[in-house]
Parts: sequence; C-alpha cells; structure tokens
Amino acid sequence: MIAGLPGDTWTYCVERERLARRSEWFRAMLTGPLAPPATNSPPLLRLQHVDKRAFDHFLRYLHDEPVNFISVSTARATLDAAHQYLCPGLARLAVSYLEKHLTPSTVLEIYQGLGLYANDLREGDSGFDRSPNSPSAPPPPGDDAALVCTDLLLKCLSVIDSNPAKVLHQEQFEELSAQEVAQLARRNTLNITSECILFSALDRWAAAECRRQGVEPLPVNKRAVLTDDVCFSVRYLLMNDREFVSGPMASGILTNEECVHIVSKILRHPESSKNDSFRNNAAVHSSRLSNAPRMAYKREDVDCNMLRPGKKERQDNRKNRRRECASQGQRTCARIGNCLVQILACVFD
Repeated sequence: MIAGLPGDTWTYCVERERLARRSEWFRAMLTGPLAPPATNSPPLLRLQHVDKRAFDHFLRYLHDEPVNFISVSTARATLDAAHQYLCPGLARLAVSYLEKHLTPSTVLEIYQGLGLYANDLREGDSGFDRSPNSPSAPPPPGDDAALVCTDLLLKCLSVIDSNPAKVLHQEQFEELSAQEVAQLARRNTLNITSECILFSALDRWAAAECRRQGVEPLPVNKRAVLTDDVCFSVRYLLMNDREFVSGPMASGILTNEECVHIVSKILRHPESSKNDSFRNNAAVHSSRLSNAPRMAYKREDVDCNMLRPGKKERQDNRKNRRRECASQGQRTCARIGNCLVQILACVFD
C-alpha cells in the first residue's frame, strides 16, 4: 500500500483482513466490491489524497497503538483522514490536540475546511456570533464527530474574534474559500479597531483568488470574486474620510458612484430636495451600508473634526484629501478627483 500525496509517499505492508475488520472503508476497498482483482502477487493500493503522516496515525489507531501528534499541521491532516476513512474515534483525538494548540497563529490552519465536518452554522443560530466569554450552548443533534468539529469551529471563531488584526494579516487568510471569507467578514463580534484591516485582508484574498482562477487581479476582477455581499460586509461608514480615500477608494474595487455615495455619508453632507435625483440613483442601497459598530468594536482616536458637516470642516476635509492624493499614483488621483467633482456638484448644487 502506498499512501501520500504525489511525490511524497510512504509504503506499507498491511494485513487486508485485519484492516477490513477495523474499517468499513477498507473493507470495501480490500475485500468488497471495490477490491482489486485477485493475483498471485499482493495487490498494490495507492492512496493519493491523504497526507502520509496522517495515514500513519490512522494505521496506528486501527492497530490500537498510541497516537501522538507533534504538530498542528499533522493533527489537522489526520482529522481530514479520519473523516475520509470514517473513523470518528481518531477524529476526536485530533480535535482534542487541536483545541489544546489553538492560538491566533494556528487558528486559520485549523479553521480552513473545518466547516465541511461541522454542523451547519448560519447567522442567527445560537453560537454563531458567540463571544469568547459566552457559555457554550449544547450542540445540535448529529453524529459524534460532527459535534466535536462544530465545537472546535466555534472556538476557532472566538479566537478570530479576539485577535482579528493578527489573524487577518496572515498569508493563510488568502487560502480560505469564498464561503469561509464571507463567514468571517460578516461577523458582528470581530474585535476590530478599524474596518480598514478587514478591507485590506479582503483585497489580498481577492487578488489571490483571481490568480487561482487564472485572471489578472484587476479591480474589476477582484470585485467579481468578492461579490457585493462580501464587499459591503465592510462597514465603510465606520471609517473616516482619510481611511476611506487611502483604502477602499484607492483600491478601485468600488465604483466611482459608490465612492461618491459613501464619502457623502461619511462626511454627513446634509440631504436636501436638490439632491433627490442623486439619492434616488444612488449606487449603494442604504441597506448595504451600516454604521453600527461591531459588538466588540472599539474606536480609537477618532478625529471628530473630520466628521462634522460644517462648511469649515468640509474645507479642511478637502485639504486632507488633496494631501492623500499627492501620495497616490496617477490612476488613483484621477479616480479621487473624479469622485470629488461629483461630490462637490451634489453638495453645492
């Protein structure tokens, strides 16, 4: 038997009957309808979709030998193997090790793909937005392996909530699936000091996803892979104008019309009947924009002068934007200038 990913394999000599007695999966593969045809020489079975060390732990478990993990990577791969080969006892051992070694540095490695083994979690479900200090709710009905994986998933989300700045800056974030990214971006309990941190992480993930799909990471392609739902999970109205101009606006992911609308909301421009046509044609529906702080959100050093709607303050804000534009490339400056013209036209019309 050869186990391991292509180019990184280990070879084993195993007793077919013994494995078949301990594992339903191997019973089908070695003695059941999927067994290789009988030959004079022992049949060779290749397992190319399992980590070699994870498979080694799997065999140890079937042979009633001690299973000792020494790294999060191997324990996580073993959890995958345990589910693939229908071995809930080994899954519990792997989960136990992962829980003990769950830190901000390891959480994304553990979290990635874990939802495949856990019970479904949806917004509004008990525990979905559970804070780290909240008591655990009894898990929903299901098989034992799914229950322990669900509990591990909730613990991962709690660690991410408590340390979003450190977690979102990791390269591992770029390897998450679109569903996993959306789940994190929509969380109300992210203890994040600035929405710019989340937007920057989404921008990096979108660039990586574009390359995985074989397209250039241009702003229009990034927007396509992010989808509107994830793009507007960022609470832009919690940014000040400087943060928005240097981040989301400069990225090009948002359209000019969306930038105009959001900046006018950030600056709290008074609405009047003269701007009815602009509001009616707004590119961003009001339901997509939220200025509600996340539950653990703590705003630091907010410059209130940048948010006042008075004439002097608006003039100061325009000066701030011009200083920001000076450090941007020609393309960014052109976008910002175009947006400012539209904003001024709406404000002073």
